[in-house]
Amino acid sequence: MKRLLGIVVLSFLWCSPSYAEFVMQDLINVLIETKKTKSIEVAKNLQSIGPNDKTYDLIIRKANLSLEDAKNIAKAIDKVSKNHGPKLSTISMSFNQDLKDEGVIAILSKIPKTTPVIAFVECGITDKAGQAIIDWALENNEVNGIYIEGNTFSNSMEAKFEKLRVDNPQLTVLSEWASEGFKEMVKKTFN
Repeated sequence: MKRLLGIVVLSFLWCSPSYAEFVMQDLINVLIETKKTKSIEVAKNLQSIGPNDKTYDLIIRKANLSLEDAKNIAKAIDKVSKNHGPKLSTISMSFNQDLKDEGVIAILSKIPKTTPVIAFVECGITDKAGQAIIDWALENNEVNGIYIEGNTFSNSMEAKFEKLRVDNPQLTVLSEWASEGFKEMVKKTFN
């Protein structure tokens, strides 16, 4: 009887889902469903998250993400939080030109207010998403990096970003390219 019980327990353990599959599965599935190489790569990396991992990064740059992809990813990130999964440490969806204001706002509406770093470089966003980023940052005591270069912000929005920097000296806000050389270095280095 002990041997049979041992076999049953071992079978259960082999068949039971891993921590990543349980807590992160919706996010992993959504990334795979985009059918985009970069997103599938990120999904595979998320599968290695274990119960001792306290944080995770979601770096999906240059993946040709659509607005629909952004909305689905946003919902899945929210599920990770609601499942008491690891804390989202960094989200970068940079160089996804089709996200636009609506996609970035969808992401901001679902990522935890404890996420320290967000990046939406060259995502086709304007003042509408710029204001949403400022509003989100003002509700987040842990944010320390906002990277949004290469978008189309008005002078008045740039002034608001400057005020955000001045009022929060611990916060790095890059809303314009520092130079053409820096821009080229970022594009080559960050995939």
